[in-house]
Amino acid sequence: MSKVNKKSGGIGAGFLLLLIGIGLLWYNEGRTVKNQSAINEARKNYIQVKSDAVDSKNEGKLVATKGKLDISESGELKDSIFGISVKGVKLVRTVEVYQWKESCETDDNDNKHCTYEKVWDSNLIDSSSFEEGNHYNPSSKLYEDEVYLAYNVRAGAYVLPDELVSQLACDKNKNNVELNNEYNKSIDTIKVDGNYLTNVNDNVPEIGDIRISYQYIDSGNVSVLAVQTGNTFEAYTTKNGKDIYKILKGNYTGVQILEKMTKTNKTWKWILRFLGIVLIISGFNSIFSLITNLTNKIPFLGNLVGGAFSIVSSILGISLSLIIIAVAWFRFRPILSIVLIVIVVLLLIVLKMYSKNKQVDK
Repeated sequence: MSKVNKKSGGIGAGFLLLLIGIGLLWYNEGRTVKNQSAINEARKNYIQVKSDAVDSKNEGKLVATKGKLDISESGELKDSIFGISVKGVKLVRTVEVYQWKESCETDDNDNKHCTYEKVWDSNLIDSSSFEEGNHYNPSSKLYEDEVYLAYNVRAGAYVLPDELVSQLACDKNKNNVELNNEYNKSIDTIKVDGNYLTNVNDNVPEIGDIRISYQYIDSGNVSVLAVQTGNTFEAYTTKNGKDIYKILKGNYTGVQILEKMTKTNKTWKWILRFLGIVLIISGFNSIFSLITNLTNKIPFLGNLVGGAFSIVSSILGISLSLIIIAVAWFRFRPILSIVLIVIVVLLLIVLKMYSKNKQVDK
């Protein structure tokens, strides 16, 4: 009975993988088209301006500008719990927890084997679904991650709003941290260990222990693409409802910012496409697992059937994926959609010829 349930579960998981893969591909194609349409609209409408002075003629327009970060009017950024401080634009406190991490593999007989290792991770790992119940991770952190932003940060004559400052990635680590005793009176368990604050005793971490590190950004040039509002910025909303509200570290023109956004959009398009196709192929593999499991105990036949269904799953998975992509793109690129459909037809012909050859061999 348990074997039947296991096989039924494999088929059910297969259909679930198919649905997730189909949904991911459909979402991804729509996301890609909308993002690129928004980028193209911004490319037509933005104007390049200098940051040394604010021109009222550009009020309400999409502008691209670049300038040096100025925090001369800002105070120090300070962690209110531990007293760690820097003179900068952004300070990030990252809290890592020592936890169990599970890694599982399934063998040819559909038996799952899991191993466990102890790791530092800033994300809490849920141990409630672990295969082995004797590995427990904490469900919360002693202290949470935190982001501190400077006020009145400027790029030339423009004041940068928090929404833009928060986009900037920290590029420096706070080394050789020192606890401020004024803040440490009620935190007896926390001490300094090189570049970390930690509660680890005798350099031997235990599950649930924490270590805290800090990263920050203090200076440099930035480039902005957003709507000018007074002496600051707000998001530019495109016709399809997407927001253009971008800041990058370094000196970039509006065209270069948009090119980077296009590159990011394309990268995510292929990452999500690949993931969606893999999920669909895995779904077909799981659905066919009932047949392959029945033949696994027969010498040679199990490998032969398993290999055949792997090929069939791949062809069906790729074909279904191309159909989804073609349908999603038909409104925007009909020629591309037709090409993809032709490829699907060719793949199905190959699959049919493959099936005939197998029957002849028998």
